[in-house]
Amino acid sequence: MEFPEIGSLLRLTELTPANLPELTERIQEFAQQPSETEPRQYEGYRMWPLPRFRPRWWPSLDRVLHSRRWRPDLAERPLRMGELGRLLQLAHGVCATGGRGPTPSAGGLNALELYVVHWGEPVAQETAGRPAGGPGQPGPPPRPLGQRDPVPTGVFHYDRANHSLAELARVAGRARWQDLIPSWGLLTGGRVLWIVVGDVARVQAKYGVRAERFLLLEAGHLMQNLCLVSTSLGLVTIPLGGFLEGEIAQELRLLGGDRVLFCGVCGGVP
Repeated sequence: MEFPEIGSLLRLTELTPANLPELTERIQEFAQQPSETEPRQYEGYRMWPLPRFRPRWWPSLDRVLHSRRWRPDLAERPLRMGELGRLLQLAHGVCATGGRGPTPSAGGLNALELYVVHWGEPVAQETAGRPAGGPGQPGPPPRPLGQRDPVPTGVFHYDRANHSLAELARVAGRARWQDLIPSWGLLTGGRVLWIVVGDVARVQAKYGVRAERFLLLEAGHLMQNLCLVSTSLGLVTIPLGGFLEGEIAQELRLLGGDRVLFCGVCGGVP
């Protein structure tokens, strides 16, 4: 079976001697204007601060690369705040000026956003003193959780600049998300869902039609970071390629210029 539309998409974004001058001019013009490089923030949403850590010198990268493997069965225990804090900080946190972090970014535009869905335990929500009111509504901030406390249940955006979780929803129906990600049927277990989103509009301003090409590459870099850091913590992240992009975008209420690029499931080793 042939898919001519795929070939057309690749040809549309191919760099050739004919369109190179136009792209070069576009990049030069972009450099003359102020550009947005800071990570996205959900102002007014309830924030859950994550613990911060210093980088470890062990385990070695060689060992992590050698031991990272796909597996179909994942443990279902809730992640602890310390585990999630270290994982997100090392995989996608801001560690330099201009919103820069460990994931390579075309033009330094930092156009990748990471959304986190976690199935925690009701006890964790109660002990956290979770205030009434919905996400994005004014209210007292939650009591900071310790490193060993379970991550609350919900759908979150990772605020890279403040190393916090912006609470988008308190309900995280596992069945609903499994319907949105058919390839999840290859696995059992897991407790965290990663959703990598690209701000195409931000990158198009500089790179035109090649923006989505670059963002797909960046999404792969970020997912590899999540895989490797997960392995270093005794966890497993499994990348998944089969997901309903449009429906997930609606579920997260993404902006019109956003694209859902990659999904993955994280859990413990049984």
